[in-house]
Amino acid sequence: MLFLACAGETGGANPDLALEPLESVSLDPPVDDDDPTPERAVTESGSDEGWDWGHLRGWVKADAAYVFGALSDHDVVVDRREMASWTSEVVEDDEVDVAYRVNNVVTDPVTVDFDVTWRHLRVVDGDADGSVSVWAKTEGTEFIPLLEGSAVAATDQGAVDLSLVYHLDTFDSTPDDVERYLLDLYASIVAASHGEPLPTYE
Repeated sequence: MLFLACAGETGGANPDLALEPLESVSLDPPVDDDDPTPERAVTESGSDEGWDWGHLRGWVKADAAYVFGALSDHDVVVDRREMASWTSEVVEDDEVDVAYRVNNVVTDPVTVDFDVTWRHLRVVDGDADGSVSVWAKTEGTEFIPLLEGSAVAATDQGAVDLSLVYHLDTFDSTPDDVERYLLDLYASIVAASHGEPLPTYE
């Protein structure tokens, strides 16, 4: 992934939110007998050093520009299954293409709110076309000591190879919660990349 060589900077929006993947994803992308880039994902998750973690790797059958547009949309990336409401504001950050801060409100079991800052960079370098995104909780409730993630998208075989990493530590989080968010995020990115409505949850 040549474009990752351009994505090692630390930005002005949050000096600790380096624009690089949190870690590598060792999962191989899914492959079908009749389709080398099936539009589905594989995941793994677990717990380590006091937090829960998850990895996802999957294909999006869309142009990298549409995938970047999906990742850059706060409605796509918000955990809509869990949030009661959210608002966003643009963050001035000259080192990336898109940066914003989302204020998330949770009302169950108690009402709390927290901010998550997102940074997105589209990188085109020769035949490499993709993007890198990072996000982290930057302010708010003490019930979430850690929330951070990264996304790497790279064009391959006419589709986008998407790798997601997510770390979460809350008073009651589990690896299943991390994996559920990653699968929801992937489904939302696929839908938005195709211009379809985002999934909804009861």
